[in-house]
Parts: sequence; structure tokens; C-alpha cells
Amino acid sequence: MSTPTASGSGSSTHHKPVGIKETITSLVIAFMLAFIFRGFIVEGFQIPTGSMAPTLLGKNITHTSPHNGYSWTTGPWDMIGRSQVPAKVQGASSPLRVTDPMTGLDLNETNRKLSSGDRVFVLKYLPMLHEPERWDVVVFKNPGTHENYIKRLVGLPGEQLAFVDGDLFTRKFVDGQTALSGWDSWAAGDWEVARKSERIQRVMFQDVSNSRYAPVKVDPGYRSPWDSVGSGWEGVRSASKFVYSGAGDTSLVWNGSKPITDRNAYNQLKTVINLDDRPTDPVQRGKFRSFYVSDIALSADIEMGDAAVVATPLISARGHEFRAVVDAGAGTAVVEMRVGVEGEAWGALDSGSFSKRSGGDVVGVEFWHVDQALWLFVDGSLVCGGGEKGGYSMSPVERAMAATGMSRVELETDTGAGNGVTQPGVLSRPEIYKPATVEWGFSGVGGGGFALHNVRVRRDISYKNMSSDSSRQATRGGDGEFFPTLTGEEYFMCGDNSARSLDSRLWAEGSIVPWVEELIDDRVGMVNRDLVVGKAFVVYWPSMLKEGMVPAPDVGRVRWIW
Repeated sequence: MSTPTASGSGSSTHHKPVGIKETITSLVIAFMLAFIFRGFIVEGFQIPTGSMAPTLLGKNITHTSPHNGYSWTTGPWDMIGRSQVPAKVQGASSPLRVTDPMTGLDLNETNRKLSSGDRVFVLKYLPMLHEPERWDVVVFKNPGTHENYIKRLVGLPGEQLAFVDGDLFTRKFVDGQTALSGWDSWAAGDWEVARKSERIQRVMFQDVSNSRYAPVKVDPGYRSPWDSVGSGWEGVRSASKFVYSGAGDTSLVWNGSKPITDRNAYNQLKTVINLDDRPTDPVQRGKFRSFYVSDIALSADIEMGDAAVVATPLISARGHEFRAVVDAGAGTAVVEMRVGVEGEAWGALDSGSFSKRSGGDVVGVEFWHVDQALWLFVDGSLVCGGGEKGGYSMSPVERAMAATGMSRVELETDTGAGNGVTQPGVLSRPEIYKPATVEWGFSGVGGGGFALHNVRVRRDISYKNMSSDSSRQATRGGDGEFFPTLTGEEYFMCGDNSARSLDSRLWAEGSIVPWVEELIDDRVGMVNRDLVVGKAFVVYWPSMLKEGMVPAPDVGRVRWIW
């Protein structure tokens, strides 16, 4: 018996033509599956504004410095009429005066095309399967407009929150036992600083300086943020590679020409900010003020000379000193802290080991002081410290005292900025905070010296206790008399671009949509569980590059979201 073939002139198999009914049925099923998938599993959203910059970009302009090749983005500068809609072409009427964040050198640019915001996929939260977690980047319905907003989830149900010196503190609320306000409550020992995982922390760091981006050609307007101590150094003032050819102990010291503040290069909007503004500068109309940041990461690639050296990165902040001692020749490391008083003993928080190095080797050292913890990485691997082993404790009151140098009585009685409840409180005053300083120490240097590459300073995202406008609005969580208590169904959201984010800290009283207030939640600043859509997990279509002949997505920014 012959077997029918699937095709050809000898085939005995005949297919019945597909009718209109079958086609329509297939299309209906496909649409139903698509709508179910979109409604219950994954949905796409576009970022409209820069409240999450630079983690996620809204409408933006990409800049590349001719001095060093460094690229960064800013928000739109030119708006159309009273509607404040961003112009499609920026700098058409007058040049955009933008500052290269790495060199401090100004650029004048004209006729720059505006790029749209990142497009992200959002994984819907499914009860019992996938619940919101702290530090998730979340899409939710704004209680005041019922529009889709995207922020980072920082506060969880049943918690109290405090924002002090840029960091978040939390504690569990127990009905009938936990106080709802008062500086005594802020002094209690049950508060914990909210620490981020390594993966999330790396995403949230923002550049302050990187020697890699020193000007290719010497420019008289450029000043390196580093000064060398002692003779034998070359390249520190003008080059990307710092070479030490001397012998004996030496160091690099941050000279303060570039303040370590919460300034974000994305926010360079005409008269709004200057990247080099300092918190102690006089208040200028139309500008929002900067805050010093003490959560800092130092890193450098150390190229050994004839022998391995001992590197000691040091961060001085909050009246304390924090350091790591990395002995490359012995393969040992320790992270330590002490009260910043000369002669005080160092206390070790943790120690570790790594592969020994010798002359000619290159070792990458990375030292973090972030969220009240010290982290030390050697060639990208955590050697000692971390969120638990490298952590130290301060209550919100202790942290405020350490950051400002003020006593508790002074903090409680200072009303120069308002009462902290209906007006900004004492912690909204940028001028009271003390700046952090950083340096690198080197010892055990042989006759061959050493060289430094990629000497980099980054800072953590800092949640400021001040609105970016002149409204003199109190910040929720920013004062001992005004901090939120979340119910078992509420979350608290903040933008990564803290200085320019209208979020849970600053939503105005009486702003909730009436039907949301009546049916879901009537508490301003809180995002009820019923308003949370899902977690943004990938940028699938980043901002378009529009400087060429044909607009194209910046495929290098396709990435997972952490």
C-alpha cells in the first residue's frame, strides 16, 4: 500500500479551505489572550518625566562632551507657552548652556532634538504569588490624578518612616505601643536604616567624578578635584592617569573644588541649578538648594610598580571616619570606623582576604560608605563588610546630630525653617549639614612607585527634606514631629531624582481624587495596595537617538530594571 505524501502532484491529502468563521474565531481567541496577558501579567508603559532620572529617563536631551567623550542626559529646557509642553527642538531660540559633569566645563548647544522617554515592561503583582518589595520600581495610580506614575517603593505596610541625612529609616508600628510623633520616638532604639542589596545599590549610585574623563587636551578652565600630598606625583591636575614615582607614604586628598551634593546632571534646567552650587551659598530666587551627601563610593584601579602597596581609602562624614586597609601584597583587608577625633582608636567592623598581588599587577579597589554600612570590593568581589557585617547603628536623632553637629535640644527647638509639620523643619535647612571629605592613602611603596587609573567618586541617591519649589511645604518623614505611619494596605513611593520628584513625601493635603478618597484610601501621601499596578522589570525600548539622519533607539540602554 502506498503512503500519501504531504505535498506534490501525487498527494492524496486534501485540506479543506479555512472559512471566515474559523478565521474570526482564531482572531477572537488571539485578542482575548492578548488582553488577558496585558491585563493580568505584563503591560508596557512609557516614562513621561524625569522623576526617576537617571535610572529611567523621561523626555530628554543626550549630551556628549567634546572635551572627554562623556555622555549624559538632561531634561527639556525650552517649553511652549503656558502649557509648558516641551519643545520638539531645544535651544532653537537661544543656546543651551549645559555643564559637563566630569570637568565642570560649559558647552553651548543649539537645535537639539528632544528624545521621548524610556518604554518599560511592567509585571503585574499577583496576590499570593508576587508581592511588592522595598526598592521595587513600581507603576501605580496616583491618588490625586489617577494617572499612571512610576517611582521606587520605599515604605511597606505597617511601617513608620523617617528620612534623615538622605537615608531612609523604618520601624514596625504596633498599635497602642508605638508613638505616632515626637523626637523621643525618633530617639528610640527600634529604628533601622533601610539598606539596599549590592545589585540595587550599584544602579542607584550617581557619578560625581571620574579621572577617566579628564579633558583630552589641557583646558585652563579645568581643575582636578584631587590634590596630591608630597612630591613624586604626575598627572593629578590634568591627566586621566595619576603616576607616583616617589618612595614612602603618600596620599591623594579631595580638594573641595567639586562639592559632593545631591546635584543631578539631568536637572540642568536654565536657571534652576548650577552643578557646583553649595548648600551654604546664598538663596537665589528660582533655584532649589543642594544638600551634602555622605553616602559615597570610592574606587580606583591600582597598577603596582616594583612591589605591591597598601591602599587606604578614607571617607570622613557625620563626625566619624570610615576606612578600608587593603594590603595587596599580603592579600588581606579590613574595614574600620572611629569617631573623627585625632588619637581615637579605630574599631574593625569586618575583615577578609583575597589573592595576593605582586609588582606589575593591577588591582581594582572599591570602598563604599552607604546606608550606615561599609563595603569593600577587590576586583569586583566583596571581600569584607556589607549590609550586615559592615553595618553600624544610629537612630534618626543620632544620625541628625552626627550629620549637622547640632545637639538634640538645638534640633528640637530650632524653628528657623518652620515647625516641621505645616512648614519645613530644621532638617530642611541645607546649610546646617557638614560636607564629607574623601582621600586615598598609600603606604609600603617601593622604588617603582605605582599608577592610578579610573579614580572615581560616586554618591548614593539622597532623599532630601525640602520641596524643589518655594512652597515651604513640610516633607513627610522629614521631622521628628511629622513622620508617616503606614496601615497594612499602604505603600510609600519616592523618585530616584529625589530633588525634583513630586512623590509621597510632598503630595499636598486635599489632593486625593474624591472617589479614591471615599472608596479606597483618604490618607494623603500613601499609595493603597489597590492602586499598585506592578513592577517595572525591563527597558525594552529606550530613548531615541535623534542626532543622526534616521532616529534610532539607544540599544545600549536596553536593560533590566533594579
